[in-house]
Amino acid sequence: MSLSNDISGLFKWFGGRPEHYQEIPHNDLQYADQESSAHESAEVDVAGGDAQGVHAQKPVDDAETPVLKIKRSSTIVAPVVSSDASVWSSTGLQELLAERARREVSPSVEAEAPSAQSLLERVKVIAVVSAKGGVGKTTLSASLASAMQRAGRPVVALDLDPQNALQHHFKARVGVGSCSALGIAHAEQDWHVCGMPSDSGVFVLPYGDIDEVRRLDFEQQLSITPDWLAQRLAAMDLEEGAVVFIDTPPGPSIYLRQALSVANEAVVVSLADAASYTALPRIEGLIQAYTAGRKSFMGTTYLINQVDEARKLSRDITCILQELLGKKVLGLVHHDPSIGDALAYNRNILEHDPQSVASGDILDCSGALVTRIAAATAVCVQQYESR
Repeated sequence: MSLSNDISGLFKWFGGRPEHYQEIPHNDLQYADQESSAHESAEVDVAGGDAQGVHAQKPVDDAETPVLKIKRSSTIVAPVVSSDASVWSSTGLQELLAERARREVSPSVEAEAPSAQSLLERVKVIAVVSAKGGVGKTTLSASLASAMQRAGRPVVALDLDPQNALQHHFKARVGVGSCSALGIAHAEQDWHVCGMPSDSGVFVLPYGDIDEVRRLDFEQQLSITPDWLAQRLAAMDLEEGAVVFIDTPPGPSIYLRQALSVANEAVVVSLADAASYTALPRIEGLIQAYTAGRKSFMGTTYLINQVDEARKLSRDITCILQELLGKKVLGLVHHDPSIGDALAYNRNILEHDPQSVASGDILDCSGALVTRIAAATAVCVQQYESR
């Protein structure tokens, strides 16, 4: 096939006449590679129409023939955005991509919202835990909370145990109804609303009365939202220096994980008996696992409960624990029937019998806890000032 036949075929396909064909030599086309070429005009006539931003020439004699006509003196180029030619080089592109990556990885500090953990820096959270049940953990959670409130601290007692028993160690303030039907397990509730102000001054947050289906749903929510407790406590906007005591179920659980995710201190309650002694390594392992990498965690202390001086085994195990744990022992609480009597009156031991042996022991433990909190706070202040 000849060149003339090819050209005739093209004109038949697109419509037009071969005699209007004019070949433009390639050496007449000017391809600019400098900025000045951007100001040259490119005129395109299509069937005599005027495209937006393009100047139209006069139509040719035969108006039926669409003509694509390029001026020999003009060049079609892409618009130049920057006068700096280096921007458009491969090196310039790499620099722009790197700058964009830096902006995405390091957003401005002003745009970052404060985390729940940072909002909790002005309060202290104490998780009261145990390796096994029946050691008096809930009783001591309530008693320590009351003792801390007597020391002048704003205190919140939070029940993360499905048994929902913590509230029974407090008497509601006059004019405040029972809140047992509500509680933190009703995740949609405002904690300021579902809490119970007690006559001891402690603000009590019960777990809440829920059925089994609701409990499983709640635990599922805790599993998929690791910082759920941190968010809810931060939303309370507690005042500076407030202390939160969290009562947890014995052994490993999603509740223990949530509590230790925000706790500054873990207080392990143990009896001076063989079963409690052998269970301590397990709870120590859980605490280490759930607090790993958290600089705000001060450490673990141990409270030996129901020490019976009349029983040799109780005395011996107490001595062994004191020797093994050393300064980690927060204190001892001796066996005292008054503790059980206080629960019958919906009170803690400090309110029911402030002169009892157990009351004195609990006040001593609370004082030791206050000292630890103060020491940890002083260290944090020194570290902040040294930056």
